[in-house]
Amino acid sequence: MTNRPVYISDEELVKQLQNLLRATAPADSPQSPAREQLDEARTRAAEFAERIYDDPVKWGLTNIPEEFRDDAAGDALVALFYAAPEMRGGQSVVEWFSGTVESKFRRIWAVADRQNDERARRAADGTNAPTPVDEPVGAPPEAPQTLFEDETGIWSAFEESFPRDAFALRLRYHLRRDPADMAVMLDAPSERAIVMRVDRARDRFRMYCEQQSVNRRDTAALIAQVSEESGA
Repeated sequence: MTNRPVYISDEELVKQLQNLLRATAPADSPQSPAREQLDEARTRAAEFAERIYDDPVKWGLTNIPEEFRDDAAGDALVALFYAAPEMRGGQSVVEWFSGTVESKFRRIWAVADRQNDERARRAADGTNAPTPVDEPVGAPPEAPQTLFEDETGIWSAFEESFPRDAFALRLRYHLRRDPADMAVMLDAPSERAIVMRVDRARDRFRMYCEQQSVNRRDTAALIAQVSEESGA
């Protein structure tokens, strides 16, 4: 039997999450947060996610095109958890989330639009483009020995431009989390959803490398570090 009220307001739920997040040790602290704190934080976060997905009209999700809805909601939810410790009164949680999910959608849509334009341009160029010449054998590779430790190169720039995709790739191929663990951590509906998210993130990273004029050999070396072989 629980002593919790049957229902608490959205603001009170965020306050509980604030208190839990403030009570946990900072990420760079040698002291690990208590397992009970982590479990309670996950429970509160899951409860909040359920409220959002159970009432999409209230939280502004129905204003987002369906093909972008899950990604925008997931990004806004992560943003809420990051912002929770510093949130103050004056704006309801619903207003904050609705505004944030709209902002996240516009960013995702802009990325998708650029990708579509790039695919169209490449398809058009490919009909008349000369056969690309391979890099000289002696050309030095641009790919770092370990992708995720590269603080100044292509990965750092990608992580800044596409933090959600970079986070999914880092979880899978740097921290070696399997899709089942990631589904719990990211509150995904299934392992399949995680696999699809990682695949999209890898495709976006490949396209980003191409847009940044990384040569084909180095792009292949970079992508190899976020492949299933590297995550096995």
